Formats: sequence, C-alpha cells, structure tokens
Amino acid sequence: MSQSAYTLHPVRPYKLRYEDLLPFPELFKAWESLEKEPNGARELAKSDRFYLLVNVFRRHDMLHPWLYARCREVENFPDGYLDLWAREHYKSTIITYAGGIQEILKNPEITIGIFSHTSPIAKGFLRQIKRELETNEVLKQLFPDILYENPWKDAPNWSLDSGITVKRRSNSKESTVEAHGLVDGQPVSKHFALRVYDDVVVPASVSTPEQVQKTTEAWELSDNLGTVDGRSWHIGTRYSFDDTYEQIIKRGACRPRIYPATHDGTITGRPVLFPPDVWQQKVRDQGEATIACQMLQNPLSGTHRMFDVKDLKIYEIRPQTLQVYIMVDPARSQKKGSDNTAIAVIGIDYAGNKYLLDGYRHKMDLTERWVRTRDMWKWWSSTSGVQGCNVGYESYGAQADLDYFHERQRIERIPFLIEELAWPRDGEGSKVDRVQRLTPDVRNGRFYIPYNTDGENLTRAQREMLESGQDYRIARKIIHKGVREAGKMEAYDLTEDFKMEMAYFPFAGKKDLIDAVSRIFDMEPVMPGVGSNQYAEPVYT
Repeated sequence: MSQSAYTLHPVRPYKLRYEDLLPFPELFKAWESLEKEPNGARELAKSDRFYLLVNVFRRHDMLHPWLYARCREVENFPDGYLDLWAREHYKSTIITYAGGIQEILKNPEITIGIFSHTSPIAKGFLRQIKRELETNEVLKQLFPDILYENPWKDAPNWSLDSGITVKRRSNSKESTVEAHGLVDGQPVSKHFALRVYDDVVVPASVSTPEQVQKTTEAWELSDNLGTVDGRSWHIGTRYSFDDTYEQIIKRGACRPRIYPATHDGTITGRPVLFPPDVWQQKVRDQGEATIACQMLQNPLSGTHRMFDVKDLKIYEIRPQTLQVYIMVDPARSQKKGSDNTAIAVIGIDYAGNKYLLDGYRHKMDLTERWVRTRDMWKWWSSTSGVQGCNVGYESYGAQADLDYFHERQRIERIPFLIEELAWPRDGEGSKVDRVQRLTPDVRNGRFYIPYNTDGENLTRAQREMLESGQDYRIARKIIHKGVREAGKMEAYDLTEDFKMEMAYFPFAGKKDLIDAVSRIFDMEPVMPGVGSNQYAEPVYT
C-alpha cells in the first residue's frame, strides 16, 4: 500500500501545523486512490486517524484543518504526552475515543485502561467506544476478524462495569477496554498495556489542597497498573494552578503538549477553532479566570491572581536577629470539610522582611489548640536570636477559647500575653481584605519561605552556620502531623500548604493559613534591633 498520504513535510518535532500537511483536496484524492487497493480502506482506518473519524465514523464536524493537524500529530507522537487543549477542541474525541479504537484495530490483543477522576467519568468515555463498536456496520465489515457482529450477545465481556472484549487469541484477565476511577475504586491486580488518563482533574479535585493531593496520590498509585513495556496517554483541561497536571509536568512524567483556544495563548488572540463571534461570546460570558484555565490552559494568565507564588523568596539560613509573631486562626469544628485551625509563626528582621518559620494547619479541638499555641510560644520565645515573641488569637467567637487559655495559663504558670485579633467586618470579603495586605511584601520580594533543606546535603551557607555553632539558624522543612481533610492523622508540609493557598487565593480552596499569616498586620509588628551585622541579611536561593 502506498504511503504517500502519510508523508509529512519537515515540521517541528512536537507541534504540527496544518500548513505543513497535505491540503484537503489532495488528501481526499489520496484516500480515494488508496481505498481502491486491496484492503485499502482497512489499512487507512488503522493508520490514518483523520480518515477513521471522517470517513468511517462519519464525523464530518471535524473537517477543519486545525483538527486535521492534531490528528496527524497525536498519531505520529502518541506516547508520553500530557495533552492540555482548550475545552471543545476535540481532544478526547481524537485521542481517547478514536485513538483507543485505532489501537484495537492495529492490535486486538491490547488491553486498555481508561482512568478518570471518578468511575462515572471514565465510563462515559468507554460508553462512546462501546457504542461505536456495536453500531458501526462499516467498521464491522472492515474488521470481521476483530469485531463481533452482535457483541452484546457473543463477546465474553460487553458492559460498562466489566469492560468490553473484542475477538482475540489471548485469555487475559483484563478486558480489551476497561474504565476505572482514580479516587473511587482503582482496580487491583490488573495491568494494562495502554493507560489512558482523561479528565483526571475536575472541579472537585481542585476544591481544596487536600483534594489536589488526593488526586495526585491516586494518579501515582495507578502507575502500578501498567506493564513493563506499557504506554500511557494523558488528556485534560486545566482548572487551577498547582493541580495534578502541574505536578505531572514538574516531575517530567509527561511532556506537555498545550493548545490554547487562540493562536498566541492570549485572550485577545485569534481563535484556532471557534468562529470569532463564538469566541467573543465565551470571553464575555465565562469571565477571565475561567477563560485562563479552561480555554487558554494557563491558570496563571490574566489579572485574576492576587499572588504569584514565584514571587516568594527562599531562605537557606535565617537572620541572626528576629522579632517573632504567632497568630492563631481557630476552627471550632473537626468535621470533614470544615476549616483547619491555622497557627502561623512569622519572623521579622531588622529590614522588615518576613519569614515563615513554623506553624500548623490541621483540625484541632480546644485542648490541642492550647497545647500547640503554648508549645510554639515556649519554643520560639527561648530560641537564640529571637528578641521577642508575641501571640495573637482571633477573637471573633473565641471568648470560650480565651477563657480556657487563661485558665490553663494560671494552672500551668505560663504567663504570656495573648493579644485578641479583631476585624470590623467579618465574612469572606473581610478575609480577602485582610489577606491582600500581604501583596506588597510578596511582590516586592520581602516574604521568605524556608529552603527545602536536606540534612545530609547542606548548602555552603548552612555548613558555615553548623560549623560556627549557629545551627538554629538553618532553614528547616516545616513538617507536622495532624487530622486533615480525610479525617485521619497524616504528615504534611506547611510550606507547601502555604504556597498552595497563596496560588488559589481568593478563588478556590481553603484560606485558613494565609489568613492567619495576614493577621500579623493586626499585631502592629515592630522590627528587632540589628545586633551583629554578620549574616544580618538572609541567605537565599
């Protein structure tokens, strides 16, 4: 069979433009010529995804040059990519639906596992494949050795729950295609030659940092459901910064292949698929934040962000002298879904820079709130280089807490001042007002978070501190344990929680820790004396 229809002009290796491919008139003539050859239509269906969609599946809505280019791209470079395309740009149709069927036509022995955030989403993709293999008579005629004439009667498995199985020689325990949820019942003791991840990230998976972590961990576990030489495809749409897709990209697990709705990825760019009037309607109706995530595949674009996490500075060692403030934002419920109690420990140096030193962010009862607050004060008030340590406690609805705290102070003979932190307008708007007070420090590089110190591999500055007996100044990971969103005890990294809350603010997720940090402005903070000039400034990366 001639390969002229698939000869590509020299193109960029990972971005195919439709200008680089055969024009439609030439492509259609090539199809007509190849169909006349023995098994021509069968070979075209196996090797040309655009042909499979347009001629076999009768998807004439896909007769668009941009979609033609995407078909060519994913069939030539299928594996190891994270395809993040704008909504309504046919990514699942081209990759999961048509690509999955094409893999079966090329190798009926293959086993494919479709994974989505939840099982119903995954079964929706399987339903589309199942229906096509049931009802497409042209496909059955081209592949009678692979597809059953009456699969619901003759196939060993043919349901959304157990998967679908085509004609094959092997007796694999896995069906040809199965659909599973990542967070609601991953299969056990199954291994798929091809894992297709479609819609792993959904609105529910980015509602809180805990949900992001849960989704990411579920994705990690699913890696064990592959085979030694297995392959994977990842398809999705962004919903928020630092979602599971961001983690996949950071780890280098997949190469991102990103296609926004416009030619240059901006809201004012030329739409690649939508008619201009449709694009303008979407821009008008959806709002900037939704357009940034769903259509431009860039959650950090636009002006909807209050903070850019990249503006945070990182310190390897803290300054020699600090004034320390401990702010407590209590949550009085330990129910699932309720806020966490946040305790933020912030240091201020002689230049007014602020440092995240310590803290907690998990569910606490009244007794634990007292113990954690007390212990933080005891530790930081006695730490070398700390000139003063002040404690602030949100006073709204907290009188019972403070009464208990004062009683414990009398009993335990620990007399430290607890400043009541009040705010005149309580509510969500008030919280936004409070937190935005951090923006000048963050944007001007005056807010520091600790370096991710490895005790076995200190930096040069950290080694100098260790050798000089000032190891207390070395930045450390803020790792604590507590009851979190899932209702069970777990370890967490407070710095990562803070970064995630900052990235989401004010549109999604919990806001308790960043709110507690912002309360430092209610305490009228003062700067310490300089002390020794040696290492007075922080050492940071």
